[in-house]
Amino acid sequence: MSKTYTKREFLKMMGLGLAFLPFMSCFNHSSSNTEQEADGGQQKKDQRAEDNSGDELKVSDEDILLLTRDDQRYADFNMAFNKRIKHLPKYIAVCRTEKGVQYAIQKAKAEKLKVAVKSGGHSFEGFSSNDGGMVINVSLMKKISWLENDEVLMGPGCLLQEVQAGLFPRKRLLPSGSCGTVGIAGLTLGGGYGFFSRKYGLTCDSLLELTMVGADGRVYTTKDDKELLWACKGGGNGNFGVVTSFRFKTYDMPPTFDSYVLKFRNMNVERFESSLSTWFDVSEKIPEEAFAAYVLNGKTLTILITTYKSIPGFDQLIAPLTVLADSTSPTLNADLPKAMKRYYGRKGPLYFKNASAGLYRGKADILQVKEALFGLVAGNPGIVFQVNTLGGKIADGTFEGTSCYPHRQLAYLGELQAYWELESKEAGLVKAFEDIQTLFRNGGIEAHYRNYPDINFKDWEKAYYGDNYGRLQEVKRKYDKDDLFHYPQSIRV
Repeated sequence: MSKTYTKREFLKMMGLGLAFLPFMSCFNHSSSNTEQEADGGQQKKDQRAEDNSGDELKVSDEDILLLTRDDQRYADFNMAFNKRIKHLPKYIAVCRTEKGVQYAIQKAKAEKLKVAVKSGGHSFEGFSSNDGGMVINVSLMKKISWLENDEVLMGPGCLLQEVQAGLFPRKRLLPSGSCGTVGIAGLTLGGGYGFFSRKYGLTCDSLLELTMVGADGRVYTTKDDKELLWACKGGGNGNFGVVTSFRFKTYDMPPTFDSYVLKFRNMNVERFESSLSTWFDVSEKIPEEAFAAYVLNGKTLTILITTYKSIPGFDQLIAPLTVLADSTSPTLNADLPKAMKRYYGRKGPLYFKNASAGLYRGKADILQVKEALFGLVAGNPGIVFQVNTLGGKIADGTFEGTSCYPHRQLAYLGELQAYWELESKEAGLVKAFEDIQTLFRNGGIEAHYRNYPDINFKDWEKAYYGDNYGRLQEVKRKYDKDDLFHYPQSIRV
């Protein structure tokens, strides 16, 4: 345990205030270490910076650990899930408090460094780090507090497994992803979907309020700016500032969870077409409480269907798929908290490349390229093509008006994945990966999910944000006019 130290009095700051990926794409993260471990045995010391008014801000190691490349803990906090991504920031500011975040921002400004923000660290393209700049790491800010009306206040460092551990004992639910080591911050700020989204909307649709430190070092709350809240519901990933707390609405936790795992082996293009077509026909009819995923991995197909409400005739509803499958494994009336742990995902770091494969209106968007698509997936072990159901409450008009997530009427989300263990396999798999992306792009698929980014998306502004990009730029100019928060696909001033 760390010793107790007498805190110096802090000078008053101006304006101071307060992916469902069920099989392949979830990894473990080292930043979930406890605060005591993160100390690294360092003696506490005060650090100082100036805010915009020239007043001095004093912080200690209870607020921030400012790590440089020669610090013992730097490598741990610089670890990425994706072993392909290698960045070396000048500083990693591991923040424990809002004051720590303010100090880090002022330090970056003083040294004219660009800033990236890291919470869970699952960015497919490493947008939560940089080379030669500053990374503000909020992974230790994990506090969960209960408010009135079953609302919950969360720190940005909470991982989804920690969110569930905090909510389930109180029989409450937040619609979010299933991968246990994904951070709530990045998930929410880019949209967020999972098993419960068709019933309750995206994760960002349950967001009531947030607090953020802007590029000027001031603390802002969306109580005072609904436009900022709108922008952060689908467009807030490291664009405007550092979010230090989220306030969410929660829902009654269903007690049980049903799942059906269907396996298809030795797939060929004809079976690919028939299974995909049937999957779309069935998924169009499932109730809001249900979710479905279609996962083609080489020549093996796995279909997952879930529901958490006893629905008369559900077996008959999905029968067109079960009669086609080689095997069906149902798990019925499972305890929901225990069931969720089955989807917490793989540990890392790993070599991989993942990205959105587009949002679709229906099966025609995929069947137009069925021969080439199947050939590339089946012919390149390590490539996975997945489609997940959206729709339901995600398409609610009220949610559409209060968030910048633009793809509500597209009821299916595609994801492309590639995994390898030997570096020698990378070039071939990435080539197949990019060939599949070209198939969809040439087929007119242009909309993509911001939380599944790809550095090669040509028109990423429209792909992620549709017609909302210009409005997001206005929010960027208000809170970060000098583009302090910057990465390859951040909102431009």
